[in-house]
Amino acid sequence: MKIFCALILILFMLPSVSSAKDFTAWNLNDMIHPQLKEGLMKVPYFELTPETLGTLRKVLAGNPELLPKDDSVDVRNEIIGSNLRVRIYTPKTGAEKYPVLLWLHEGGFISGVPEMDERLILKIVKAVRCIVVSPDYRLAPENPCRAAFDDCYETLLWATENLPIRKDRLAVGGCSAGATLAASMALMARDRKGPQICFQFLLYPHVDFVNDTPSMRQINDTRVWCRELELTSRKFYPENADGKLPDFMSPALADDLSGLPPAYILTGTLDVFRDEIVNYAQRLMQSGVPVELHVIPGIVHACEFLFPNAPVCVKFVNEYINALSEALK
Repeated sequence: MKIFCALILILFMLPSVSSAKDFTAWNLNDMIHPQLKEGLMKVPYFELTPETLGTLRKVLAGNPELLPKDDSVDVRNEIIGSNLRVRIYTPKTGAEKYPVLLWLHEGGFISGVPEMDERLILKIVKAVRCIVVSPDYRLAPENPCRAAFDDCYETLLWATENLPIRKDRLAVGGCSAGATLAASMALMARDRKGPQICFQFLLYPHVDFVNDTPSMRQINDTRVWCRELELTSRKFYPENADGKLPDFMSPALADDLSGLPPAYILTGTLDVFRDEIVNYAQRLMQSGVPVELHVIPGIVHACEFLFPNAPVCVKFVNEYINALSEALK
């Protein structure tokens, strides 16, 4: 009886677990990495509407004439399957076969094109000596949710059969929505007994569309991807007839994560998806999947794309390219 009473007393003395709703928004001006503060002050606040979505798409598409060039990398477009444009980057080293990275661009499933990541992709091709394949997958709201996933999986299958690749060195990767797609490709390939993926390269993945974590409440500054922009973007997703998003849009909610390839996962302490990413990495580890998780202090979502010249960003970009290079040796 005394032991039972003591246990009850201990339970009452333990701090209660707070729900996500107990967390309020942070002031990013006070918390962002010192090297990024000046840059953040120049970023305008953004409201996502049908009109601004069109503007966002034009900005992300950029000017084709201003794309970075590298004479050591062959860049071309191909049309595959049902009129899907795929951008292919191949090192000009004369090798017979190469490792390959299926790179999936960011943009919240509602914007973006492969060319928006050209600078990073060229760095990866040169450093890793791999082929990078990046599909111009279909976007919402013009297309249903699963269209992007179908396009990316089609590209994965096409690349393994039509490019001079080492099939034992096939990786999937991306940033933000692209990292969500990459994580889903690993699940889909496992479940469909598709191509053998050796590595997941996940930068700021959105892996839990429940959107109910402390970080989802804490990060709500529309100069960066935040709670308001995330919830607004959901309004652009045409849902299934039953009103639900496809299960594979939330890799973290998959019943079984065993048998997935090793993963490199990166986020920041000021990333709106921070908590779901850490939870997902933990679930992967508990399922026996090797995981290298990096949580960078003071950085926001997709930080290196916003502030590419900041020393802190240059440092961790070099580090994650090195990690990819090691994985695809």
